[in-house]
Amino acid sequence: MKKELAFEKSYLTVADVKSYLCISTSAAYELTHRKDFPVCRLGSSIRIPTQLFLAWVEKHTRVPADLAPVQKEVAFHVG
Repeated sequence: MKKELAFEKSYLTVADVKSYLCISTSAAYELTHRKDFPVCRLGSSIRIPTQLFLAWVEKHTRVPADLAPVQKEVAFHVG
């Protein structure tokens, strides 16, 4: 099975990222300051493009070799 994540919106908030990654609010804001993290700043608002965020997570996820063939379907809804 292929890993699949479904979101109901095109852009996520910092709170959405915090919830998805199970990290603190300050850690989520720190991510938005990384040069390699996809972020859209609109005045004082911060939005994260959903598909770019998922690609970023995939790129930064290290999977041990013995678990690499195992992929499962995951549903995640925000909103």
